[in-house]
Amino acid sequence: MRIVVTRPLRSGEKTAAKLKALGHEPVLLPLFHPVHHGERAISALSEPLSAIAVTSAEALRALETFRDRLASHLSKPLFAVGEATAEAAETIGFKNIFTAAGDAESLSGLVAEHRSFVTNEDPLLYLAGTPRGVVFEDGLAAAGIPFRTVDCYEMQPSDLSEHMVATALVKKTAEVVLLYSSEAARAFFRRASGEKYAAVLASTQFVCISRNVLSLVPEIFRANAVAAEEPSEAAMFELLRRKSGT
Repeated sequence: MRIVVTRPLRSGEKTAAKLKALGHEPVLLPLFHPVHHGERAISALSEPLSAIAVTSAEALRALETFRDRLASHLSKPLFAVGEATAEAAETIGFKNIFTAAGDAESLSGLVAEHRSFVTNEDPLLYLAGTPRGVVFEDGLAAAGIPFRTVDCYEMQPSDLSEHMVATALVKKTAEVVLLYSSEAARAFFRRASGEKYAAVLASTQFVCISRNVLSLVPEIFRANAVAAEEPSEAAMFELLRRKSGT
């Protein structure tokens, strides 16, 4: 199948490699690109903290150029939103990793289960990015978990020309579009608007990482949109397997 991958380039290339191995034809359409501010994270790590939380592997990538300054923090508990983020944390050297089920709600619940790690004097440090939702931070506040947030990366819209978008979607019809976030869904349907795209995408399947992302698919495409059973790429690939038999 011809599958459009809307993730940022670095993550998208990993997804594309997996799709190729399964016999698909991936097309990269990175709607956003990350801008890292690792120095903000390093500064925040120098202040008192008991544990670290990350809702994206991108926060850990922001630390990659500062590995020589992480040694004293690598044994601290790190709460990762899902498997991919946990793998990124392990790669950078963290040793005490707790992995949630892939969404912000399960991550705040996981932190609450281990609330004894966190004190007012040594709060949880949330290495965050923008834009982001409020579910995780609201969950921490509701559970009475003391925390600090630092924005160590931001996702900025990619400079995709109309020609690039048309080449990905119109020159040859995409059988599937993978949507990994609410921001990606909004950006995709802003770009793929108008009669030209409505016609070529009429039979395209939209595979969404969550029901929240699915809710952002316009009504004209909703009949061909599905949400993964859990918020992970593995669950999205399971939907592809069912569709293609691979």
